[in-house]
Amino acid sequence: MGSIDKIKKEQRAFDMQIEDRIRNGYVPDLRRAKKCNYFYDNSWRHPDYVELDFKEQFNVICSAICDFIRVRGRKRKILEVGCGPGHLSLELARSGFDVNGIDVSLKCIEVAEQVASSDPWKKSRGTLVYEAVDFFSFAKMHPSAFDAVVFLGALHHFKDQSRVMRLVLRVLKPGGIIVVHEPTRDRVTEGHAVFLHMLHVLLSLAKGFYQEVPVPKDHKAYKKSISELFQFLRYEDVKGRKVQSVNDNEAGFRKIFKALDKNFQKLHYKERAAFFHELIGGLRFKNQTNKELALYLRDVDRYLCELGVLQSTEFFFVGRKKT
Repeated sequence: MGSIDKIKKEQRAFDMQIEDRIRNGYVPDLRRAKKCNYFYDNSWRHPDYVELDFKEQFNVICSAICDFIRVRGRKRKILEVGCGPGHLSLELARSGFDVNGIDVSLKCIEVAEQVASSDPWKKSRGTLVYEAVDFFSFAKMHPSAFDAVVFLGALHHFKDQSRVMRLVLRVLKPGGIIVVHEPTRDRVTEGHAVFLHMLHVLLSLAKGFYQEVPVPKDHKAYKKSISELFQFLRYEDVKGRKVQSVNDNEAGFRKIFKALDKNFQKLHYKERAAFFHELIGGLRFKNQTNKELALYLRDVDRYLCELGVLQSTEFFFVGRKKT
């Protein structure tokens, strides 16, 4: 994120998004997620996909915090930057951590607070505080306050990665860690689009996809389909403009990783997935088939990334503040 004007534009974009989602039945809670047909290709469409996707993200983040932060006589203090409507911060608090979740979206913070206030597990949680504020302002007021700073799909919204890292170092306690789970859409290639288009066509022919995707009638139609899907995967329109928000994709993989590697001792690194998140919400088979196929596609995705057949377009990084 950059200027005040861009932060305000970012705020408005996510205010509008969350209001639309909530009106249509979205429940941002890993334990209380409901079927939500408003989403046509998003994992929040069904609790089974939430379990395979977002709950799994929480599991790796929570495990990293437990593995790499040792404290005695107090709870671990966690800051989530860009918490959105709060599903990760809420689940971390349920796991016994003291959590602050911050976001520039006023509406997202309102929703996060509403969901947290009705939490059946509230009495056994760690503390949970949400605040509508940008990270730059927040960091100035909280030096050496947190054991971990978490970014889940938020770090790529910051253009000046060096500044972000300086502020992360400022808010971390000695020996604290940064935990990053990020998409890197700059690593999406036409090859990803070709592979995913093939899956779309096959699923569509089997009547198991949310839209009809016909076999292209000729090479021109095929190239057009690939081009459109490539832009969709990169969150861009036909002219290459950002479609989600003004600050989306401000930093790509190289810029993010270079800043992380420069400022933190790497404790853990993992390439995660290439196409899984953009596909499973679109499955439309009946009964248990959707869940079984989603799990299979997740495993296929990871294996293809491990083999180097597909380039991962998201990564997981854990680093410790250098002493």
